[in-house]
Amino acid sequence: MNYWQIAAGASGHDYSKDFIRFGMAFVGGDAQVAALARMKLGDRVLLKRGLSELVAAGEVVERDGIHKGVDDKEWLRDFDGWDLRAYCFVDWHVPKTSRRVKGLTRGTIQKTHKKLLKALADKVIAEVSARTKLDPEPKPVKTVEDRDILEFLIRQGLRPGAAEDLTHTFSRIRLLADYYVNDCKREEVREHETRTFLIIPLLLALGWAEQQIKIEFPVSGKRADVACFTGPFRGKDEECTLLIESKGLSQGLDYAPAQAKAYAAHLKNCRVVLVSNGYCYKAYKRRKGGQFPAQPSAYLNLLKPRDRYPLDPHTVDGCLEVLRLLLPITHR
Repeated sequence: MNYWQIAAGASGHDYSKDFIRFGMAFVGGDAQVAALARMKLGDRVLLKRGLSELVAAGEVVERDGIHKGVDDKEWLRDFDGWDLRAYCFVDWHVPKTSRRVKGLTRGTIQKTHKKLLKALADKVIAEVSARTKLDPEPKPVKTVEDRDILEFLIRQGLRPGAAEDLTHTFSRIRLLADYYVNDCKREEVREHETRTFLIIPLLLALGWAEQQIKIEFPVSGKRADVACFTGPFRGKDEECTLLIESKGLSQGLDYAPAQAKAYAAHLKNCRVVLVSNGYCYKAYKRRKGGQFPAQPSAYLNLLKPRDRYPLDPHTVDGCLEVLRLLLPITHR
């Protein structure tokens, strides 16, 4: 029996709750996929956060005749833009509070031979019951072709003459996003690049005028990354109807919604807030009471447009709704 430590994610994308609710561990990247392939039935796993926090401990188990796999669960291929292609099944034992621990090391997944960590994993597994109530895996979603997107947007009010420009914009964004994802280090693609070269071009192609868009718009002593207004900007907060919080590729989208919603709390007519890394968007629609939901209203991955959110297709809309919310005509 081997012992492993696996990271719950990094800044802005903490997967620990997803590992636990699905009873799995999953990773992306060639080195990480190769490491997970060495995990065997009965191996023990420490789920870590950072270098000093143990979230849970578990055992690799078999379900439906297998204990691990790669490339056969489509919903893992678009985890808010991350391709987490390899997985194993784990019975997680989750303490009521995370444990502070020494001896954890950097890296997403690796074996550990430290006696202290092995003993801690054994102790948690012995003392805490395994989580048995698991969420069902998300159902498959459908790909949406660009032609279907354009036809939908034209029905919503996009000028037919703008469809060709939008098609070219999709292509440019995808080429650049693909370059960022596959040829750059994610941490080097900062929010300034994603905002300038990916987000703003999409807004312009959807029909927003430059005069309607403010970059780093002051809100309550801070600055919202992108603010869109019903008409040319005149310094009136009540004319702000949409906010977008941009993030770099390494940051993820988990924590950005709270930031965007905090800005919108000071803008009474802001109907929608979005968070984006430039090619993935999570949209949150304001409710009648003025609050924003905890879970996204809709999700778009421009590299893989789908009819529903891959991680929650039952309750969250897909690419068409995000693009509708991004249309300026929606906010008149």
